[in-house]
Amino acid sequence: MQYLKHSLQQTENDMREKIDCFLPCSDADTLGKTLQTLRESKTIQHINLLVTDAQECAEENGSSDTMLPADCTKITVDSLLSTKTMLTIEEHTDAEYVLISLKTTPVDLGLNALERMLRVATDSCAGLVYADSYVKKESGVERHPAIDYQTGSLRDDFDFGQLVLIRSSLLHAYAASKRPEYNWAGFYDLRLYISRKAPLFHINEYLYTQVETDNRKSGERQFDYVNPRNREVQVEMEQVVTRHLEKIGATVDTSSYLKPDFSEQDFACEATVVIPVYNRERTIADAVHSALEQKTTFKYNVIVVDNHSTDSTTQILSDIAAKDQRLVHIIPERTDLGIGGCWNVATTDQRCGRFAVQLDSDDLYSSPKTLQRIVDEFHKQGAAMIVGSYRMCNFKLETLPPGLIDHAEWTDHNGPNNALRINGLGAPRAFFTPILRQIQFPNTSYGEDYAVGLAFSRKYRIGRIYDELYLCRRWDGNSDSALSIERQNANNLYKDRLRTLEVSARQQLSQGKADISADNSLQRFFNRQLEVWESVREHYHDLRNVKIRELASGEQTMKVQFNPARIVSTGAAIDKKTIAKRPCFLCEHNRPKEQMQKQVDKNFTLLVNPFPIMPQHFTIPLRAHRPQSIGLNYGEIYRLLNAYPSLTVFYNGPKCGASAPDHMHFQAICSGMLPLQTEWPRLSRDCEVLVKKEGHGDIVGVRGFAVPVFAICTSDQSAGEQLFRVLYSALPMHGGDTEPMMNIVAWRDGSDYQVVVIPRRKHRPDCYFAEGEEQRLVSPGALDMSGFIVTPRQTDFEQITPEEAVSIIQECGITKADYDEIADKLRTIAAGNASANDHFAGKQPNVSVGIVSGARIAFSLNGPYMAKGNLIDGEQVVEFSEGAILWNGTQYRELTFIPQQQNASFSLHDVTIGVNFHWERQETQTFLGTLRLVVDSDKVCAINELPVESYLESVISSEMSATSSEELLKAHAVISRSWLLSQIEQRREHQTSAGQNGFFSFIRKDDELVKWYDREDHTIFDVCADDHCQRYQGITKATSPKVAQAVLATRGQILMSGDEICDARFSKCCGGATEEFQYCWENIRKPYLVSVADAKGQPALPDLTVEAEAERWIRTSPESFCNTTDKTILSEVLNDYDQETTDFYRWHVEYTQEQLKSLIAEKLKMDFGDILDLQPVERGRSGRLCRLKIVGSERSFTIGKELEIRRALSETHLYSSAFVVDKLDVKDGVPQKFRLTGAGWGHGVGMCQIGAAVMGANGYSYDSILLHYYKGAEIKKIYK
Repeated sequence: MQYLKHSLQQTENDMREKIDCFLPCSDADTLGKTLQTLRESKTIQHINLLVTDAQECAEENGSSDTMLPADCTKITVDSLLSTKTMLTIEEHTDAEYVLISLKTTPVDLGLNALERMLRVATDSCAGLVYADSYVKKESGVERHPAIDYQTGSLRDDFDFGQLVLIRSSLLHAYAASKRPEYNWAGFYDLRLYISRKAPLFHINEYLYTQVETDNRKSGERQFDYVNPRNREVQVEMEQVVTRHLEKIGATVDTSSYLKPDFSEQDFACEATVVIPVYNRERTIADAVHSALEQKTTFKYNVIVVDNHSTDSTTQILSDIAAKDQRLVHIIPERTDLGIGGCWNVATTDQRCGRFAVQLDSDDLYSSPKTLQRIVDEFHKQGAAMIVGSYRMCNFKLETLPPGLIDHAEWTDHNGPNNALRINGLGAPRAFFTPILRQIQFPNTSYGEDYAVGLAFSRKYRIGRIYDELYLCRRWDGNSDSALSIERQNANNLYKDRLRTLEVSARQQLSQGKADISADNSLQRFFNRQLEVWESVREHYHDLRNVKIRELASGEQTMKVQFNPARIVSTGAAIDKKTIAKRPCFLCEHNRPKEQMQKQVDKNFTLLVNPFPIMPQHFTIPLRAHRPQSIGLNYGEIYRLLNAYPSLTVFYNGPKCGASAPDHMHFQAICSGMLPLQTEWPRLSRDCEVLVKKEGHGDIVGVRGFAVPVFAICTSDQSAGEQLFRVLYSALPMHGGDTEPMMNIVAWRDGSDYQVVVIPRRKHRPDCYFAEGEEQRLVSPGALDMSGFIVTPRQTDFEQITPEEAVSIIQECGITKADYDEIADKLRTIAAGNASANDHFAGKQPNVSVGIVSGARIAFSLNGPYMAKGNLIDGEQVVEFSEGAILWNGTQYRELTFIPQQQNASFSLHDVTIGVNFHWERQETQTFLGTLRLVVDSDKVCAINELPVESYLESVISSEMSATSSEELLKAHAVISRSWLLSQIEQRREHQTSAGQNGFFSFIRKDDELVKWYDREDHTIFDVCADDHCQRYQGITKATSPKVAQAVLATRGQILMSGDEICDARFSKCCGGATEEFQYCWENIRKPYLVSVADAKGQPALPDLTVEAEAERWIRTSPESFCNTTDKTILSEVLNDYDQETTDFYRWHVEYTQEQLKSLIAEKLKMDFGDILDLQPVERGRSGRLCRLKIVGSERSFTIGKELEIRRALSETHLYSSAFVVDKLDVKDGVPQKFRLTGAGWGHGVGMCQIGAAVMGANGYSYDSILLHYYKGAEIKKIYK
């Protein structure tokens, strides 16, 4: 008993005078009871009253009646929650604990309340303790519980109640630390500091009573953080939380954000408005109609997830859906869904669009343009999530406090960090669907949107729209406008828990612990494909049970996989007859409807391989149906590795494992699975460098693998393509093959590319064709040749020996003697024995000319031709059929008709000339030389092959009149030859390089499209027969003796700039000033294609890039060679149908408003509304527009380059883009007419044909004419 008394006495002594108390004091009289209680408590050492500067001033002036108690220390502070106040408190305490009141109102302490707080603080080692309380309101006293503090309790308005007890040692440490000073966020900074050092403990006991000072409803208070009047306070709070997150390693580095790939999957529509609903018969029809009334340029739908409504909501939705198919009404099977679960049902539905946009069942969009604006901003901002702004209103749409909620506190740099301080991100919210499917909503009906927003903000940009897009309608029962304290606490506790999880996730991410392998567009695409294609999902699931054996043979380790599903590839027949009979399974129109595609670029698309070898296995086919050919497409390997660095890309040649040799494709698997790749560090140590591109990469030979291989090791894509061309040229060709036999396996090693080329000499090993026990059903492709042998038969899997496996690979690969021969060729090339400047080896090349393509081609052979071993003549018809050419009842991949007599010709019927020009027409044309028919996508293409000089005779006869001067004809022969040979060289270079970029290149922005058209589409022939290249009509029009003489006189002569054959462009009429290459095509300046004045002596041109100078030039008619109306001279250049154009030097075109509006809408596929202006943005050196801004009442958009402008402003082609605009009859700001005044005909680059004709007529020699237009060029003869 004595011991117990002693313990109690000791405890009482331990608690004595441990606390210094700090109370804000606005009226000492109201604090009387509070002060008396504090005086009576043995725990209190000092009582300090905090008085603001304003109160101090009032006392000094005698305007205050308040007398402060003598036993209390008065402390003057600037504001109650500033840093300065916190430091002042620290200076005035020497007790172990500090009790701070966070309000100026009195507090009624419960029995032994301070003793209890002190006891808990001591026992818990907490840095700060706080307790539940009662609140005195006008209606009476109510309980006011607090919630537990956790890591995610980062809101600056976290409710501790009125009293907090702080361990003074932490306050002293805070004062000694380096930190900014804050006017309003001092206490917030202090408590976050404390949270980093010690626990903050919640006492679940009602220890005191406080007075309610904020009588607003919870729905009004929750928006304080976005109220513009509180902006200065919020800025400080944001600074504090950001600093705290930095200290705990939980900030988001927005500079490392991932950029969403909006093309990663195909969708049935571009956007979906998602509306979860339960029992909203009063509002649901308004919400749905608001969504369906959106005006967009894209296809969209509305998905309403009706969560088993029990009122008339379901019937209302059914009635609307019956009238408008865009409404998708889903009643989920599950009955346990919250709002988040309903969102997941909507977004995982196949009908969900690329972007999922929120609309609550109570609310409305502000205008019919909301959806268009949101989708536009995704592309404009490169964001994965967009959040707009909304206005609080009632059902009469009258604004309610606080009005517009725009979350202006958000910044691109720090918004994701500040998001952890606030309780919401705004509305409407919109998401990029594939990422949303990956993240998913928690299945709750509160905070689900905040949870998803935080997850997005961790790795992706959240874009903002600060204009009003959305109306949030408040009505009784539909909102949190007046929540109980219990409901508020539950909500806050859950959001704090979400923040706790997010802080943890961000900390792991910053520490490199987070697994982000699945967080990419390719993985999402793969996962989604398996979700929607059941049989393929089963194939990949079965792959887990596939057996693999390791076979060791010396240093070489190989693997064998038993994979029965691969019989479709291993046993595939690839002869021409079989291929011609089957539909191509890589062509889009033949694929299963479940098979998704992911666009890689303009040429290739990515598919999940339905018969996998590896856990991730992709097939990457060319969009067009063209034969397997690496030369044309090698550069795609680097583009694939850039886009997907975690993949290994491989290529099977037409007779080297490709089961679809008729359709160009690559394949890709997850990296690190192949023996060749895993053993590469060892193998590459013993390699020999055969070709070295200094500082950019090497071709190396490797003998240490099962078969000899070559590798291109580089960090530079362009150098890699050049090195591949060298290697390609050294590989042996086998009879009848279209390319050297090879497999290619490529992967990334950091910033380096490793491309291993495995030359082949055999398609399949002998054991493949053997019978009985000798047979091994192995058909080696790139993976097999890399040491990973796939067999579909269990007996082969079980019985194959290491020696057999190596033998199979060696039988198909090259021998050591083959390797030595290839290596010697490469060394010779490296030594420079083959001249890089030996254009066409001094011999006249042949040219292949694409004449016509179509599903059906009729032609006649006007003499004996050889085809398929038979002599043929007379009328013929071929048709495209099942991916092949159908001729006389038989299908062929390609047909070649070779003339058997020197003058044998063929005639093609219905050849279109002047495609898309105003003189477009069809006619029968006759040609000399070989006729080759090939499959091009879904058509048959007719190609004429003939010697270059014969081609030129026809071209110049088509381009020029027979009456042209001899010097003009010679000049044209040289530039036509130069241009042609340049194209042939470029095509041959492309066949062993980066592949084709399609028929145009472009730069696309949200408000601009700059597109240039060139001759890059010709991948199966050198040039086409129309004005797109050079007008070629064969012998349809007889070659005049003058043309033949001009071609002969200049035979082999071309324009050269250094060692480069000049890309000698020409056009009809330059308008007095020639244009420069970069303003019409790619942004590359060619030194021989600079702007010159087309006049005698070439006077200096005004700066026609300046608008005023260009307008003066175009509206006048300056003297120049091409400024002529001489019909004799014009007839030299213009054929009959060209002479239909008369006003080419200066011309005028007029459009009415309706004509121009309709024309532009049709050409650009955009609705501009009324056209208000055509504004020059940029002009070239000739005054030609290369960028033009179209200003409409609905939108503005900039287009370029010159041909795109000409196409957009004419049914065919505007004469040129050198024009100025007059707006006429303007009514209410809308011109009723537009008058275009222009100069010249064509792009204006290089030789001006009419100017050259005038020069020829005036006695200029052909070389003078050429050097007038092609500055710095030289005329050289490259063959005899």
